Amino acid sequence: MNNQFQRQRGIVNQVGLAKLSVIVSGSPAGIADVLVLLQQLGVASDGGKIGIFLESKTNPQSVFWNLAFPGMSSFYELCESNPEMYELISKFEGDEDWDIHLSMNGSAEFPNSIYGFADGPRALVSRNPIRKKVNVVANHPLTPSLRIACASALVERMIRTLGLSNKLVISDAWITVTCRIETQDFDHALEVVRTQGLGEIPVNLQTTSDGLATLARIRIPNPVQTNPFDYIQIGRENNSKLEDLDIGLIPWDDSLSPLDEFFEIEEKDSVILGAGGLGSWCAPLFVAELPSGCVHIVDSDLEVERHNLNRQVLYNNSHIGLAKAAVAHSRLEEINPGVKIIGYIEHLLPGHVSGSYDEWDTSDEVESFDLDDDTDASKLTEAFSSSSLYFACLDNMKARTLLNEAALLNGAEFINGGSESVHGIVERMSDEEGCMVCRYGKETANEVEVVSCSEEGVRPIASIVTTTAWAGAMMAAIGLLQASNLSQTVLPRYQWHKGIVERMKVGSKPPWMNESCLRHI
Repeated sequence: MNNQFQRQRGIVNQVGLAKLSVIVSGSPAGIADVLVLLQQLGVASDGGKIGIFLESKTNPQSVFWNLAFPGMSSFYELCESNPEMYELISKFEGDEDWDIHLSMNGSAEFPNSIYGFADGPRALVSRNPIRKKVNVVANHPLTPSLRIACASALVERMIRTLGLSNKLVISDAWITVTCRIETQDFDHALEVVRTQGLGEIPVNLQTTSDGLATLARIRIPNPVQTNPFDYIQIGRENNSKLEDLDIGLIPWDDSLSPLDEFFEIEEKDSVILGAGGLGSWCAPLFVAELPSGCVHIVDSDLEVERHNLNRQVLYNNSHIGLAKAAVAHSRLEEINPGVKIIGYIEHLLPGHVSGSYDEWDTSDEVESFDLDDDTDASKLTEAFSSSSLYFACLDNMKARTLLNEAALLNGAEFINGGSESVHGIVERMSDEEGCMVCRYGKETANEVEVVSCSEEGVRPIASIVTTTAWAGAMMAAIGLLQASNLSQTVLPRYQWHKGIVERMKVGSKPPWMNESCLRHI
């Protein structure tokens, strides 16, 4: 099996998604964003169909369209290039051939519909047609980010409505060869097993129950001729009667707010640490709206892998094997040539924060270099000192806390995001609002956890685009506010669970943390 969707098979019924028939309607930008998400999920990829109902003949208008569908300038070209999967619908004659209708910022009313609407800082998903109650200014700079966040919730609602969401998440599944080796000497057993052409594949060894031999379990790497998920029957959720989902920066029904008015985005030098799931969605949205400035994009992954493609929209099959920061660098330059993009292929280390290269953490045996091929010393320290906004698009707490420390030392704003399986979080931190230690405690804030697909010594993780796209989009929206005259706006902490967003009020730091954050971080 193409393992592009391996990371989400424990979250959703992948076979069911691949056979869906879905109609998408709405604004050209809304349709484009939903189509990108459906492609990332693998919807209609094996026997299904996606119908596109255009309320106007305008071409796609979305920062992600060219990333996901390179060379396609119109919906018509997409349908012409792949007629078995995509079809332009001129009128709706019944619902017998379609499983569901998704409307994003549109007005068309079909049976069995889910509607989404994003307008400036407001966003709502409903089973009923959505009518705007507040007239948000046209071309609002937050609309593209909130539209992706809303489209993510819209698609998540589709998954749950059609009963394609698992009741519990299975983090991973794998094929294992188990053998009994007639020796009690683990070193000897390992030596014998490894002579059979298995190389450095992890082998789990334990003494047999009779104490006379060694039991060796060897995980067979994908691809294999079969997939372990094919043998697992997973209970599904069916939640077709969920209430409306209000997922905006401010509530949908709130009275007119300063956030609804048009505001200018100012030049902003920024650091985006992480070009994977979160950074892949955050960076394009943020860069597209900047008038100028410099964005430093940092990621240590030396190659894009196929299983990244179900949620990391910056990459496609042609990028497999290439360094993420290098690809992100070139693609972000195409989105907005007016913004200078600098890429770094390296880990964030304590020396980057302190500026002292004698303080490198030697436990991280990774060569540090940037895309200018200057390997004498990292330039990340200069990037930190010249930037006033940091995005933590990361997958571990220690790196987030280290970046938070750099932000405090350099007087920069810090936006933290996280996504794991069906859960996501986005929050802003400062010396007044509190840091990673204030919010999570010193032990958790400095926790080092390796997330991987290996069986031993690390924790596997399931991933899906609806979670990562929501979190990345919300990070971009908050970043754009920070790059405007509305930077002092009080914002809550946002949490996501399967499309449901909770806003949690954030006040000042806890009373027992009344000192400067740099005293305890």
